[in-house]
Formats: sequence, structure tokens, C-alpha cells
Amino acid sequence: MIQIALFAIAGMMLAVFVGNMCREIGIWIALVTGVIVFFYAIRKFEYMVDMFRTMTEYTGIKEEYIAVLKMIGIAYISEFTATLCKDAGQHAIACQVDFFGKMSMVVVSLPVLQTLLETIGEMMP
Repeated sequence: MIQIALFAIAGMMLAVFVGNMCREIGIWIALVTGVIVFFYAIRKFEYMVDMFRTMTEYTGIKEEYIAVLKMIGIAYISEFTATLCKDAGQHAIACQVDFFGKMSMVVVSLPVLQTLLETIGEMMP
């Protein structure tokens, strides 16, 4: 984590320094720095998802409940992307990314809702 934090700080400082001379290059430096940090975070998230899948196999929990992790991933990805778009001055695109992320979370949560309703239906006489 310390390496990524130092990398992000160095990228931010470089983007600010270069951005004072040429705004477009500063934006590109910030975007590239953010994307590198993002891909590092994705590797960690993939590890976490694999661990949850392994635990569900051992415990017999339904795969639908992994949707919570998918929703967390969607939230992080959409927030990260929207922030990059806002930093680049593209607020309209950022709003669309936020909207799509929210709709994606609803779609991913539908199997969990279906399982919940089936469970409630089984419990009712």
C-alpha cells in the first residue's frame, strides 16, 4: 500500500507541476497515474472475490450472495471512472457513468432479491 500511495503522490505532484505549464499534459499524467493505481486495486479485488467464492464452496452459500461483492466492485469502478471524467472537465460523461453504475448495481442485485423472495415464499404457509 505504501508503494501505491507514494506512486500516487508522485504522480499528483508531477501532474500539478507539469499542469501549471501545460494543462493537457497534466491531465494525461493524472489519468495515467489513476489508471495504474486502479489496475493495482483490481488485482486486490480479484483476490478478494476468489476468496469469497472459495468460502461459498466450503459453506454451501448460494452464489447469488456474491452479488454484494460485485456491487462493491461496480461502485468503486464507477466512482473511479466518474472522478477521472470530472478531473478532465467532462462532467456530463461523469454523470452518465454514475447513472450506469447505479443501474448496474440494481441489475446485479436482482438475483439476490429473487432468492430472498423465494425464501420468504417457502416460509409462508
